Amino acid sequence: MKADVIIIGAGVIGTACAYYLSRRGIRVLVLERSHLCAGATGATAAIISVGGTSGTPEPLRPFNMESHRLIENLEQDFEKPMEMIRGGSLFVALNEQEVQEIRSYYEHARLMGIDGKLLDGSEARRLEPLLSPCVAAAFYNPVSYHVNPFRLCAGYLDAAAQRCGKVEYGVEVQDIIVQKGRIDRVVTNRGDFHAEWVVAAAGAWTPQLFKSVDIAVPIVPARGQAILTEACDRLTNLSLSFSNHVYLRQTESGNFYLGSQTEFAGFEDRITFEKMAAFTDVPARAVPILGRLRAIRFFAGFRPISGDELPIIGPIPGCPKIIIASGHGKTGMRYSASTGKAVSELIADGTTELSIEAFQLKRFQKNKQK
Repeated sequence: MKADVIIIGAGVIGTACAYYLSRRGIRVLVLERSHLCAGATGATAAIISVGGTSGTPEPLRPFNMESHRLIENLEQDFEKPMEMIRGGSLFVALNEQEVQEIRSYYEHARLMGIDGKLLDGSEARRLEPLLSPCVAAAFYNPVSYHVNPFRLCAGYLDAAAQRCGKVEYGVEVQDIIVQKGRIDRVVTNRGDFHAEWVVAAAGAWTPQLFKSVDIAVPIVPARGQAILTEACDRLTNLSLSFSNHVYLRQTESGNFYLGSQTEFAGFEDRITFEKMAAFTDVPARAVPILGRLRAIRFFAGFRPISGDELPIIGPIPGCPKIIIASGHGKTGMRYSASTGKAVSELIADGTTELSIEAFQLKRFQKNKQK
């Protein structure tokens, strides 16, 4: 296949880019060294919220709103459902300090136009009967929903393939060769590939793609560990968040997903059961049924964290047809559609509907010069 654009990485950002580029009639080839959702995407809670639980930086707010709307309507273009569960989300507080935290999230949500609610413990338990008496209060965000991340990425790729997209697995990109400001070739373990454009969407591994290009991409891996329980009856449509940055949701098949906060441990993918025991304590007190379910899977993913914790979206200096789309941290799922759409606009139109100025790689060079 002759491709106009090579996309490196088949996580949620790479597959979203493939989808939106193919909608513009642009031929795309996705190169993935492993399998679909092999990195951070495969370990995500896949909660699509507006505002989140830690606030949304000003430059990201339009991206957040647009992506939330776009993902919610994707199934109109997908052959298979992505197991979207609409029910909203609850940020749960167990003590007075946490109550103050959820009040700040409530105010932030109001700034983004979300008609959320602050609930006392009794109101929270009426909304979510799984909660224990130790829950003091909660913030309810009615517009949150969650999906199956594998179904979302497969949907992106399948829809792209129906137009002018293709994916090849087992292809590890080793270098991108640039000559006189133009892409010469993409070097892989299976030979060289050629395209006019390259989109680097390899998550935490993105910096490793530029061995021969004199740029520094300030992205580091941050491990997020997660647990999947055995299935039980479907009990809730809500996703739950806790003060220790742990997220809980029930899948369509009845399993509970419990995901942890960020750890900076390089590319160490070892499961640390001491850490898991620590981060499950708060959810287990708030949702007692978790203590009666067996854990059937422990896993980890590496989130790509940029130097200022904003994503990097845009061309690299010296070669405008290499575009980075990475560094989304733990919010890649939330911003996948707006990122893919922006990349497609940049390649097809030379500009984007929503500003990406705050996400350009060059901002780090400016900061370095100050």
